[in-house]
Amino acid sequence: MKRTLILILVALTLVACSTPVAPVSEGTPTLESASSSTPTSEGTAADQDATVSPSATAETEPMTQNPLGILGKHPAEVDNSTLPVTPVEELHRTGSVQEYDIETYRLDVDGLVENPLSLSYEDILARPQVTELVLLICPGFFWDNAEWTGTPLSLILEEAGVLPEAAKVRFISGSYSTTLSLEEATADGVFLAYEVNGETLPVEHGYPLRLVARHQYGSKWVKWLERIEVIA
Repeated sequence: MKRTLILILVALTLVACSTPVAPVSEGTPTLESASSSTPTSEGTAADQDATVSPSATAETEPMTQNPLGILGKHPAEVDNSTLPVTPVEELHRTGSVQEYDIETYRLDVDGLVENPLSLSYEDILARPQVTELVLLICPGFFWDNAEWTGTPLSLILEEAGVLPEAAKVRFISGSYSTTLSLEEATADGVFLAYEVNGETLPVEHGYPLRLVARHQYGSKWVKWLERIEVIA
């Protein structure tokens, strides 16, 4: 009986806190990438438009202590200003790491826009910058509270010129994608991060770019961002 319960717990953990993986849409430009060995924890809740891949699963366990009750809450319900800052080396990890040649890396912004963009890493760094303390929650498993720095997504979309018929924004990595409504994507606290706690974003946490989305579960924080597609 005990062995059965352990197996069930492990299975639930893999589903809830692994980086979701889904095939990118046909024709999506991708960059050369290399997978690392299976990571250990950064989790994301299972995403509604992505499925878990065995290559991106994580070996982790639910947190046994949750004195503040954060793991059962939505990020919008938590005042993270009083929480301790999670050190970079303690940030949870999941997913098969994608590695890029930063000299050839491009972030493509296309779909229902007037002016499709293809931005280099330096292009992103040159744009207006924000730094915010943002809480990431993997429901029932862990939370990370870190200071992220990047450029607001709303400014990128404004530059691209979103067409009137647009309703959603899809964020595409080398191995998975997720979607936010246009309203969610352009809200305050949603930006393309390239630093965490004052350090260049480590590759295991999404270098060169990771979506940070305040008030969204970690499953929406796409790492190794390659393409932003505006859709109906």
